[in-house]
Amino acid sequence: MAKAVAGTDSRANREEIDSKGTGQRLRGEQLLQPRQGCNNDFHYAPEPVQVDAITGASNTKTPIPKSPYRPEIDGLRAFAVIAVIINHFNKDLLPSGYLGVDIFFVISGYVITSSLANHRSESFGDFFLGFYARRVKRLVPALVVFVAIAFLASSLFIPPEPALDFNSYSRTGVLSLLGLSNLYLFKQSTDYFASSTEYNVFTHSWPLGVEEQFYLVFPFLIWLSGFGRITTKGERNLFWTTLILSIGSLISFIYLYPIHQSAAYFPMPPRFWELGAGCLIFLALRNCSRLQDHLEKLPPSLVAGALTAALFIPLSHAVLATIAVVSLSVCLLACLRPEKGGYGLFTHPQIVYLGLISYSLYLWHWGVLCISRWTIGIHWWSWPLQVGLMLVLAIGSYRYVETPLRKAKWTTKRWRTIGYGVGAMTGTAGLLFILGKTPGFSLYTGRQPTLIQGGGCVADHPLLH
Repeated sequence: MAKAVAGTDSRANREEIDSKGTGQRLRGEQLLQPRQGCNNDFHYAPEPVQVDAITGASNTKTPIPKSPYRPEIDGLRAFAVIAVIINHFNKDLLPSGYLGVDIFFVISGYVITSSLANHRSESFGDFFLGFYARRVKRLVPALVVFVAIAFLASSLFIPPEPALDFNSYSRTGVLSLLGLSNLYLFKQSTDYFASSTEYNVFTHSWPLGVEEQFYLVFPFLIWLSGFGRITTKGERNLFWTTLILSIGSLISFIYLYPIHQSAAYFPMPPRFWELGAGCLIFLALRNCSRLQDHLEKLPPSLVAGALTAALFIPLSHAVLATIAVVSLSVCLLACLRPEKGGYGLFTHPQIVYLGLISYSLYLWHWGVLCISRWTIGIHWWSWPLQVGLMLVLAIGSYRYVETPLRKAKWTTKRWRTIGYGVGAMTGTAGLLFILGKTPGFSLYTGRQPTLIQGGGCVADHPLLH
């Protein structure tokens, strides 16, 4: 669900990821540039020498490509968003496909740690302003556009029936702009797997709340550990602190899920371990040669097959499925390398492009499905039309909203960039809040109500009983 939601940072991956290069001393021949005319095809320098920041040991390892971009990560994003969409079309087809959101969380932890590793600074202000300015430009434009359009579409297609509690839908949308929709859904004791959630256009925004709350905490953890300032023991401090917090988070997730599902599902603390797993594998690949050796020996095709199989685990084993998917996603991040089988699939241009648009695709796919459930329903014959509409909206969002505004220089001052983003979110949220509170506000002109649920009639709608 995340951006990646999700979740999610494909473009930051292109610009910021360096999985193992920092702190490496090369012995002999230096790393060469990519061969001209070849996509991500690199010469490698022999026998680099690394110092293990976690154990303090020196080791020799396979050379690391200089390019900071790992296209296979976008391929993994594509895998995640496809799994989510299949599950949201029909839960029976891929029972644990919703865990694609958890894959986004792992990727986000990896990419954010990489981003902060490549933007270290001795200045507290420079470090934090740079991080939040990048996050704002990456996440805010597409989210604001989606929420505004989806809100208007909801008022156009959702009948103003008191039993449907349109105000609840609008509140979810408003709070999604403030990074709080996950806490609102938790407060409402929402059962994410109940059929009623399929009719709220903004239910899927909860992973964005998780990630945004993580962003409020993690940079401080990076800074206080010394990692953000390139101190001697910074990586070791960050590794052990994140490991301890992740273990505590995982224990809380396992404990809460059977007794209070929404408490385990929506808030950030029980989800920290998934984002922490991405951080830990990034640090481990940089510094722990033995672990790297073992993980890189894993066949990516076998790991990807196991990950796909995990998505078929029934909902009754959700905790097991979640742990399996997160663990296998970590393994894929570690073992996907150009010389390995399966790498070609994850770096196929069309797959990579799906990964690049995965944030917008995640935002819009749910809106299309939700409005469809209020109107024509979801049928075998409507799938191609609905998938096509999702892709058109996602590509439009990526091409005309995400990319130009992410690349544009909003202002010469980063604090102003942050201010513009916060202003856009709060301003839009305020406007939608007023409209949602306006008595009788609705653009709906249809009949009362003749909603179709998966081919059924409105009388069977779960919210009307």
